[in-house]
Amino acid sequence: MPRVLLLITLGLLAVLPRTAGAEICADASAWRADLEGEARRADHWNLAWRITHTTLAVGQLVGAASGVADRDTTQGLWVGGVESALGALGAWLMPLRIRVPARIPDACADLNAVHEAARRAAIDEHEAFVAGHIGGLIVNAAGGLVVAERVSWQSGLVSFATGYAVGLLNIYTMPRASWGHFRERGWTAGVTTDRGRYTLVVAGSF
Repeated sequence: MPRVLLLITLGLLAVLPRTAGAEICADASAWRADLEGEARRADHWNLAWRITHTTLAVGQLVGAASGVADRDTTQGLWVGGVESALGALGAWLMPLRIRVPARIPDACADLNAVHEAARRAAIDEHEAFVAGHIGGLIVNAAGGLVVAERVSWQSGLVSFATGYAVGLLNIYTMPRASWGHFRERGWTAGVTTDRGRYTLVVAGSF
């Protein structure tokens, strides 16, 4: 009887690692679906703000150049147009891109590739979020000071508040699901392969 129990135990130990590896590797589809959804949201967000910033820039600059408005309004239009033009340049030249890796036949390698792409997306979203706040504050503060110097400090404050509000709307409509996913999960796991052997790698953030 003890020999039978020993054989059963050894058999389970031989089968369990392969079963665990297969279950872990099968989770790539969920990560990929989330990443593909985030990539679509990023593309829509990029397009929407390219159109918005470009339209605002053209409208304000054309209005300023037309000479129809009074002097104070024209100054505000010039500053607002330049701020919107800078936003348009950023939207066209430095868009948020979420890249989805091509499928890999090996399930574990595919999981690793998708997991790494999701981690990269989280980093890019975080950096874009921080850069948006810093850049928006600098650009709109500079624009507000110009309007304050050329018109009045009240007009400068209105210019800053209006421009910064648009910037905040841009930032807080940005896709941030990948970043949020990694912030919520203190622990992450991945699988590495070496000569047919699977190794589970677990990392934690504190």
